[in-house]
Amino acid sequence: MWFVNQVQIIIKLASVAVLGLALASCSVQTVSQVNALTDTQLRKISLPETTTRPEQLFNQALERQIGSFDVSSQYDLSYKITSATSSSLSASGSSSTIKNTQMSVSYTLTDTQTGDILTEGAVSATATSGTITSYYGQDESARFASERLLGLLAERMHQKLQLYFLSAET
Repeated sequence: MWFVNQVQIIIKLASVAVLGLALASCSVQTVSQVNALTDTQLRKISLPETTTRPEQLFNQALERQIGSFDVSSQYDLSYKITSATSSSLSASGSSSTIKNTQMSVSYTLTDTQTGDILTEGAVSATATSGTITSYYGQDESARFASERLLGLLAERMHQKLQLYFLSAET
């Protein structure tokens, strides 16, 4: 019995040691370290020409996330913004409606020299608006919600691109 207890203690200590070594091998990086590692690559991205107001807002939000872009680009970013809205009556006897807006951006990052697709994916978000009784207020609320969603999606895409460049370095 004494021998079994000693073996169990040794197994527990070995497990803790292995777990400690595994956790010690993980690296933790601050946001400023991640930015320092990825900023040079992100600035080499060429954004597409915009033709619609949502694309303009998305590009502006993405530019705020990345900062200034290099004159010579190494990567091309293409994306497509899709949006869907559904409405429901919020209270009986009231003309106010709640609008749920679902917006997503599918993107592709391509190397300009080789034409290879480096990464692709999609980000999405949802916002609720429109608990205002006037029709003008409901429209403005929906417009503001869409603009906020575009900013949020630009932030999420920036993070996805950062993850791609971080994983490419290791």
